[in-house]
Amino acid sequence: MVIGGGLAGLSLAMRLAQLGYGGRVRIIEPRQHYEDDRSWAFWTTRGSVWAASATRTWDRWRFSMTDGESLTRSAEGWCYAYVRSEEFYQAALRTIAGSPNITLLTGTRAADIEALGDDVHVSTTGHGGILTARHVVDTRSPSASQCSAATLFQSFVGHELRLSQPGFDAEQVELMTDMRCDARGFVFSYVLALSPTRALVEVTRFTPQPIGAAELAPDLESLLDARGWSHAERLRSESATLPMGLPAPAGAGTVRGVVRAGIGGGALRAASGYGFLRIQAWADSCADALVQGCPPVGHPDDPPMRCWMDRLFLRVLASHPARTPEFFLRLASSVPGPAFVRFMSDQAGWADHGRIIAALPPVPFLQALRARPRRTRLPA
Repeated sequence: MVIGGGLAGLSLAMRLAQLGYGGRVRIIEPRQHYEDDRSWAFWTTRGSVWAASATRTWDRWRFSMTDGESLTRSAEGWCYAYVRSEEFYQAALRTIAGSPNITLLTGTRAADIEALGDDVHVSTTGHGGILTARHVVDTRSPSASQCSAATLFQSFVGHELRLSQPGFDAEQVELMTDMRCDARGFVFSYVLALSPTRALVEVTRFTPQPIGAAELAPDLESLLDARGWSHAERLRSESATLPMGLPAPAGAGTVRGVVRAGIGGGALRAASGYGFLRIQAWADSCADALVQGCPPVGHPDDPPMRCWMDRLFLRVLASHPARTPEFFLRLASSVPGPAFVRFMSDQAGWADHGRIIAALPPVPFLQALRARPRRTRLPA
């Protein structure tokens, strides 16, 4: 059984269908219908399966400050890819529909999970009360108590716009532009131009507490006014809050037969919020285990060096919000494009980590090293 039919749950189900898995799989999903409500972006190598199937890719990405300082970077052999949720959902649902062993139960919400004998019992609302399975993969969002111990929150809101005349630079991504820090913290623009007349335009903030879409709306309207895009046709909207530096809850995995995956299982990269390819790698591993007759596997722990770097970086951002634009611009300007992309894509080696450390001002990072990190024990 898979709890949650979002990115992680559908990715796993799609792999199982593609591999011809013979076991019975039920996916419990609260929503009744899938909507074009989000996007996923990531770096991938040119020629990869994800580059080929992406909605759009770009070879260059831009950083800028509000004072006009700007630079554009690239990395040979790499591209920045965008996957539209509507396209992913439809592809996954078509694949799942072709497998008689996989059932998607929409309008169904999981509640309590309990191990009884050799089985796991999941109480549900909306579809038949208690469901039983030998193994459960829980991909639900992290709990409020788990999120409360995150180091920072990445909150964003955006619209997909359509202009009557060309007005977007479709040759590069505005990865982090208009970077600045105000009374509410670090904020930047993110613009994915899908064509000269169509783009996803977002405003993102890093803050100690989550910020809702309504609170971010004035920032977005200010951006649209400044760029002359206020009168563009608004095709759809998306928003989310991503916990950065999310700790695992105490007691995770103690229910026998249950593993965690997705954001609640540690799929997001702590220092960036990227998670799409991490979820795809987990789905491959979990599906392979099940096909071989083994229990499902949860999202793997990050290597110690990556954990250390991410925790340190987040502590510095949280302690020095006013200098955050400087930190990101220094990374973009001083770290070679391929090393920067490898770091962001979980493929950095020791030399890449060394370049990241050398690019940043030493004093804030030495202070963060000496500071005792906050330790919060979360309820199971």
